[in-house]
Amino acid sequence: MKALLGLALLVASGVVSADDELPAASAADVKQLVQVCRQMAIEDEITKDELDEYLLDCVNDQLNEMGYRAVDALPKS
Repeated sequence: MKALLGLALLVASGVVSADDELPAASAADVKQLVQVCRQMAIEDEITKDELDEYLLDCVNDQLNEMGYRAVDALPKS
């Protein structure tokens, strides 16, 4: 069991290291992705209570696909 935990920590630390090496997206790119994700949220009928988490996940998914580092929080609109 300890071996599995150790392996999981090694893999997780490798993922974090790899993410730190990715470039950050520009503020304009992040802002545009927020707008795109807001439209997707409307189409997906996301509730107001779920919206903030949905937007952060959506933006980070898009950033990941574009080869950019994930963000911890979205800019205030």
